[in-house]
Amino acid sequence: MKRRNFIKYSSLGLASLGITACSHTDIFSFNNGQKTDVDFGTLEKSNLILGFVPNTDATPLIIAQEKGFFERYGLSVTLKRLNSWQGVKDELLGWKMDAGQIPYPFPMMAQLGKEQAPLISLMTLNLNGSAITLTQKAWDAGIRPSVDYFNFTDFEQKIRRYWRNHENPLQFAVESAFSTDAYLTRYWLSAIGLIPTTEVEFVEFPASQMIYKLQAGIVDGYSASSPWNQQSVLEKAGFISYISRDIWKGHPNKILATMDGWARKHPTTTKALMASLIEACQYCDRLDNQAEIATILANPNYLNLEAGLIESTLIGNYSYSSQVSNKYQQIIPDYTIFHHRNVDYLADNDHANYPWRSHAVWMLTQMIRWHDLEIFDYPKDADELLDKIYPINFYEEVAEALNIILPSDTMKQEPTTSFIDGRSFDPSNPVAYLNQFPIRANHSPIFGFV
Repeated sequence: MKRRNFIKYSSLGLASLGITACSHTDIFSFNNGQKTDVDFGTLEKSNLILGFVPNTDATPLIIAQEKGFFERYGLSVTLKRLNSWQGVKDELLGWKMDAGQIPYPFPMMAQLGKEQAPLISLMTLNLNGSAITLTQKAWDAGIRPSVDYFNFTDFEQKIRRYWRNHENPLQFAVESAFSTDAYLTRYWLSAIGLIPTTEVEFVEFPASQMIYKLQAGIVDGYSASSPWNQQSVLEKAGFISYISRDIWKGHPNKILATMDGWARKHPTTTKALMASLIEACQYCDRLDNQAEIATILANPNYLNLEAGLIESTLIGNYSYSSQVSNKYQQIIPDYTIFHHRNVDYLADNDHANYPWRSHAVWMLTQMIRWHDLEIFDYPKDADELLDKIYPINFYEEVAEALNIILPSDTMKQEPTTSFIDGRSFDPSNPVAYLNQFPIRANHSPIFGFV
């Protein structure tokens, strides 16, 4: 829905645009950013239907369509907008669409959960890009955005007291209990010292509805991808408590998913589709393209919001609160990463689209931690399972064709600076990692291998 008070937002959110442009990091691109001429061969299928849910994480699909990246690889694509991630998943499982944008954990849930459906991930579409919004009532009670505190310890002491000053669990909205946002929110809550299974009641709503649930007092906060958090700041319905990048720097957010059988039946089409999206991701990370991208995303067929609201999150000119204060207006050039930004937690060959096996290991530990699967210990055959759910072979072939240098190892360790609670993550020892957490579902015993 269009907002008449966009001008007010522009003065708040884009005041330091000139500073942002000067401070923005350089963008890494393959082949020096030159147009590629890659031919993967005869396509098995050229007319595709791709699903998406309206948020800025869908930008690569939308830009690949609008800027001709799909067409360059011989693909004729219809983008299908759905209101929920469950809707995208259902259509993928029912073979009603060819591929789609979906939260990172969904293929794991589909394969290892009750459905046991062969949904797979082909590539990551973006890193970071989400935030946690709290109601204005929390502000009135003295809670402030993360940037107002000296460190996380200072913040968590205050918000823990606020949280526990309520007789009933606070209501917290997510788009899906099995989204990346939901797992990062649980991680954030437990790092604060709150128990997500008893001190919070999670409810599911489409991100576009969350502001109205917040305004109506139905929820006390929500976690969602952009630009839906900035919408609450604009409307003074709430404020940003934490951005997801500060919970886990460089976390995977949305992926391109399809059915395993579809990819096997259409291997050339699969590679053409991925190459289109990798090039689109690089296009999306260029600062000089982002005003145009915001205008495209604002279209009623896509996000149906004011372009300025969208552009602020794309360029990283981020508002934590509607209060007029420089500290609540932050320059965050890596708020969303579609391919690569020159930041300290990404190496030169560590680009957002690479399907890191270690990302899958981390997500599996959290699913086990919260008993979201009928798996209560870390599987001994996890490597084999994850190879099927998050295959790397397609991406490696496409990257080679596009002259993208790949990491030498599919696993990477996350240092203590990556996570909000200062815990490091060694993907080669997931059981030890799991057993570090005192807060987990049903106070479960020490984890082992099964």
